[in-house]
Amino acid sequence: MANTANSRVSNALTGIAGVHYVVSELSRRGLVAMPTIRNTPGIDVLVAEPDGSSQAVLQVKTSREVKTFQEEKRQWWPTSKPDRCLIGPNAFYVFLRYRQDRGKFEVFLESADAVVEQIRDNLEEERKMGHTDFPCWGLPKSVEEQERLAENWRTWRPPKANKP
Repeated sequence: MANTANSRVSNALTGIAGVHYVVSELSRRGLVAMPTIRNTPGIDVLVAEPDGSSQAVLQVKTSREVKTFQEEKRQWWPTSKPDRCLIGPNAFYVFLRYRQDRGKFEVFLESADAVVEQIRDNLEEERKMGHTDFPCWGLPKSVEEQERLAENWRTWRPPKANKP
């Protein structure tokens, strides 16, 4: 992503690139997708069907390279603590990692509620081991689960609202 071999793209620019990638892809699919301004806590993208029949909010987490945590061979993204995360049926997290070997982003989508549940479980495990809190979400170890999350992204549309 950098324009010279020795330069590094800042974390902020990497995050902005991820948000704009998500907006671009959703717009290409025919959805109305708008990035929020940087000081909107938790929500990076607002998404709706063009007819207004469904809407959703997205939090985008972007990594510029594949990183693993401890001995595990899976990707981890830092997050907010669970009480500061998005939740609800119309809230989702999009996790991107830039694959230098492929020259493109690899993208995964998960419901906000499932993300928060994993963050809570991770924090509980870390506390049991006496470690400092480090809220994060990890890509599942199984290739099948990773593919499920990648397919979630490829086919995702905002869920239809429940009518009273």
